Amino acid sequence: MAVDPHAEVTMIDLTASATAGAAARSEPAACPACAAPAPEAFIRLAGLPVHGTAVFTTPDEARAVTTGDQELALCGTCGVVFNRAFDMSKLDYTGEHEESQHLSPRFAAYAAELSGQWVQRHGLRGAHVVEIGCGAGDFAAELLRAGVGTVTGIDPHFGPDRVPADLAERLGAVPAFYSPRMVEPGTAAIVCRHTLEHIPELAVFGSDIMAGMRAAGVPVLLAEVPDLGRILTDGAFWDLQYEHCSYFTPDTLAGYLRGLGFDVLDVRTTYTDQYVVAEAAPARHPAPSGEPGPAAELDRLHLLCEGFATHTLGRIAHWGSWLDDRAAAGERVVVWGGGAKGLTFLNMLRDHAAAVSAVVDINPGLQHHYIGGLGLPIVAPHDLVPAPPRTVLLMNPVYAGEVRSLLDELGLHATELITV
Repeated sequence: MAVDPHAEVTMIDLTASATAGAAARSEPAACPACAAPAPEAFIRLAGLPVHGTAVFTTPDEARAVTTGDQELALCGTCGVVFNRAFDMSKLDYTGEHEESQHLSPRFAAYAAELSGQWVQRHGLRGAHVVEIGCGAGDFAAELLRAGVGTVTGIDPHFGPDRVPADLAERLGAVPAFYSPRMVEPGTAAIVCRHTLEHIPELAVFGSDIMAGMRAAGVPVLLAEVPDLGRILTDGAFWDLQYEHCSYFTPDTLAGYLRGLGFDVLDVRTTYTDQYVVAEAAPARHPAPSGEPGPAAELDRLHLLCEGFATHTLGRIAHWGSWLDDRAAAGERVVVWGGGAKGLTFLNMLRDHAAAVSAVVDINPGLQHHYIGGLGLPIVAPHDLVPAPPRTVLLMNPVYAGEVRSLLDELGLHATELITV
């Protein structure tokens, strides 16, 4: 018997700080993707730092970070999961931010593989590409290395000063929010990687992408987002962050794109099922918008969302007990990953973090700074050598091989490596 996707699920409230959730707020009346009535939340993670990429120069700055709540709701019509409590006004990108993952050999290899696939599959060699939400421009540079002729990178935080000198003639920076007029005629593809999950008004943003593509005659959209299905199945609460206000599975991302007027050419999971990649073309005969998602996927998501709340409680209890045991034994633990995963994990477990002495990251832009919320120092791997920790707790198992190798190179053979 099919599950009623509109049926209520039990909401579990998890608080990361004592003052979380005190302020009143307005909530959206509808799903941001399909405008269906907004359902109740299935889980609330309260008091999370709102920025996963912010860089803090002192512990006091890190502890004073603005916080917000994630009240995640599953749309019973289209299957998109979104944060009912998202408040864009809490976000402030005027300070220093560091989001690059390309220093990891594993991630760099994946980015090179994906860019190469897209160049080959869609005839992008020597062509012009527009990337919406390009961040620091790392993937734009990867596209150029894969054979793309020129790239326009659009992001309010990506200015000409961030373009490497050797790419200055091929990589143009537009430090602004995207608008359709920014897409030049002759553009061969729009790339939108790890941007849609940051968008609170999905229907409006998607319509603007389609408008820009149709006006400029762009044949293909290439998109990538985190895979919600893996997060729910694994109980990976550390993969939730305030900046991510919209979540997709392969089926719901495809449905969202079809609702905008795209033909979905391909949709698949990548990077050990952590990401969803979609390739889509403007349809000659668009499907009607607001069509309900596949019933089987809605049933699956309803069960996963309800199970996720219980799973998350179990995960937090497990890691809380584990950390408490390490603290009682006087053992030093460091968390490997100074980005959003480590931030959420540590803040949800802040009452059990006495054993954690530092956070480690290979990104020099994060090193010798402090992680939001707890104010723990972020150190370089070689900083562990003078006082080796008993355990390194790794936030993403995809990097286990390279982290173990690096620890061994530093002579830290006795330090155990555990993944969440």
